[in-house]
Amino acid sequence: MSTPVRKSLEPVRSALLHRAQTDAAAVRAETARSCTRLLADAGAEAERLLEMARGTGRADAARLAKAEEAHTRRAAHALVLAAQRDVYEELCRRVAEALRAALDDRRLGPALAARAAAALGPGATVAPATGGGFTARLGDRCVDCSVASLTAHAVESAEAVAELWR
Repeated sequence: MSTPVRKSLEPVRSALLHRAQTDAAAVRAETARSCTRLLADAGAEAERLLEMARGTGRADAARLAKAEEAHTRRAAHALVLAAQRDVYEELCRRVAEALRAALDDRRLGPALAARAAAALGPGATVAPATGGGFTARLGDRCVDCSVASLTAHAVESAEAVAELWR
C-alpha cells in the first residue's frame, strides 16, 4: 500500500485500532475469567478422581493421575484455543463492521475510492468490492481497499492482538 494511501487511512486505522483494543480487552478479560473457572472445575474433577484412585491402590492411582492430568491439560488447552479463535473471529467481525460503518460516511468512502485510483494513476478504474470497500485496477496492478483486505491489515498490524494470546 502506498504511503499516501497509508497516510490517508491512518485516522481510520487509529480509530479501528482503538476500538479493537477496547473490544479485545473486554473479550480478553471475559476469556480469562472463563478459563479460570474451567481450570478450577478441571482441578476439582482431577482431585475427585485422585481420591478414588488412592482407594484402589497406589499403582493404579499413579497411572490414573497421569492419564487424567494429560487429558485435563489437553481439554483445557483445546478450550483456550477455541476461546482464542472465537476472540480473534469476533475481533475481525467487529473491525469489519466498524470499517463498513466508516465507509458508509459520504466523505470517507469516496475519498478512499479516489485515493485507491490515485495510487495507480490516470486511467485506473475503481469498482465496489464484494463485502464493501473498493478495488482499483490499472492493467495488471490492483489496489485492494476491500473491507476484507483492510480488516485483515488492521488486525494483523495491531500489536494489541498479540497480547490476546499471552
